[in-house]
Amino acid sequence: MEEELATAGAPIAGVKRPLEDPPVPAGAAPGDAPTAEDSAAAAAPEEEEAAAPAAEATGAAVQGSSAETTAEEQTLQSEAAYLRQQNAALQAQLAGLQQEHQRLTSSATTTQMPQHAPAPAPAPAPAPAPRHNQAWTEQVNPENGVTYYWNSSTGESTYTRPLDFNPGSASASSSAGMSNVKGPPGANLFVVRKMRRGEYDEFNDEDLRREFAKHGNVTRAEMTIDKENGWSKGFGFVSFSTVEEADTAMAAIHGSWMAGREMKVEKTHA
Repeated sequence: MEEELATAGAPIAGVKRPLEDPPVPAGAAPGDAPTAEDSAAAAAPEEEEAAAPAAEATGAAVQGSSAETTAEEQTLQSEAAYLRQQNAALQAQLAGLQQEHQRLTSSATTTQMPQHAPAPAPAPAPAPAPRHNQAWTEQVNPENGVTYYWNSSTGESTYTRPLDFNPGSASASSSAGMSNVKGPPGANLFVVRKMRRGEYDEFNDEDLRREFAKHGNVTRAEMTIDKENGWSKGFGFVSFSTVEEADTAMAAIHGSWMAGREMKVEKTHA
């Protein structure tokens, strides 16, 4: 009997089993078709069960994002507070520097001297002429009348004026700063250095004063200079403070040789 029942319930090969009717909701009459509301109500619990894990995951993500945002905000707030402190310190330093600048500017304005235009630079002094070499003398060629220069030490002769041929420079520099006052009558001497025609001499006022001062107080010592070439003409004047000094000098120097020339001394009439 049981075998028959089991056999009756088992599907038969080649025979299509009819579909079973869906369960009838409570309160519905048998044979009534289910509505859309009924299907939605039946599916709602399943959707709620499926949505629950997603909602939990979303909430966890929101909580993690909120925690990260809070930490970042705290970091930014800390940096902003540090920058505000630095800004205040820099403003204090700037204020101090501005005060110091104002103080220094005021002090410089008070002590500043009035500006004056710079004085013009002095003109450079002309280079002094080379010292005269007494070995050179100025000569005249008798054949053509041209002036040439002859050196008695080397025997050299040239038509070009030598650089160290400056007879006037020694005379001009030696007479600067010396007083030349005539002495009383009888104390003034006329001095001649004997030279040949065409010769010139570098014996100057200083040399004349030095030699005659050995015999008394010289108040005047002048050699006559040729204005054209600056050479000594070979004669000059010497004055003493007293007649006795002039007489002593004349007796000692007349007829003697001085710097390569024979000396002739006599008194002037004045």
